[in-house]
Amino acid sequence: MSSPNDSSNRHIYCIDTSALLQAWRRDYPPDVFGNVWSKLSDLATSEVLIAPEEVLLELQRREDEVYRWAKAHDSMFLPPEPAVEDQVNTIVNRWPNFLPEDSQDGVWADPYVIALAAARQAVVVTAEILASANARRPKIPNICDSLSIPWTQLLGLLRSQGCKF
Repeated sequence: MSSPNDSSNRHIYCIDTSALLQAWRRDYPPDVFGNVWSKLSDLATSEVLIAPEEVLLELQRREDEVYRWAKAHDSMFLPPEPAVEDQVNTIVNRWPNFLPEDSQDGVWADPYVIALAAARQAVVVTAEILASANARRPKIPNICDSLSIPWTQLLGLLRSQGCKF
């Protein structure tokens, strides 16, 4: 895993849908880890934690509690800008196998997460892990490593912020 501490000038984190969903439902449910979600709220408010608006659209599919949390922090979800759109095109053209086989509503946030992180010199936060070299489809960490974009999981973000709960 790439470390967000590899470069001391990285202070922004771009979070993927998978990190929010896994944290809410499995690793840090708010009924037990409410302070984690308070910290994430603070990071979102202070613009340290960002995401492309496509992440919010993915969360909207379920319209559940994690979506309501995200919607309450909608300023963290940024619309695509030209530099992000250009990077998304580069990603999907360079890694055609990265495209999902099916997206019923046409929303797919993964390349936007990576592209926004590249544009903002941010660290990607994802629940995904590296796919093996012979995997049919690369994961976010594989693309990040290829593009020299640092990535971490949510625990890495919390550690980098000095969180102790």
